Amino acid sequence: MALYEYLCADHGPFDRHWPLGTAPAEAACPQCEAAARRVFSAPMLRTGRRSEWTAALDHAEKSRHEPDVVSAPPALGRPSRPAAPLNPALFTLPRP
Repeated sequence: MALYEYLCADHGPFDRHWPLGTAPAEAACPQCEAAARRVFSAPMLRTGRRSEWTAALDHAEKSRHEPDVVSAPPALGRPSRPAAPLNPALFTLPRP
């Protein structure tokens, strides 16, 4: 099931699930039952924070003319979390 967005003139946007490729051009608004037209929006932009999206766009624009230059490989640091202990049963498996 795919998620499709519709826009009611009185109540604003709402979403509907339809099988992929079968969404109608209009759907009934859940509040007033009026016909609402289907709108196309960029994926996942509504869920992210606006400041993060703006920062990503600014960085992409800057790197188009001034690419980031790396002078050395990243420093090897301590892993962010310790590795999980291995299950002792795994030691009995044949090795390749």
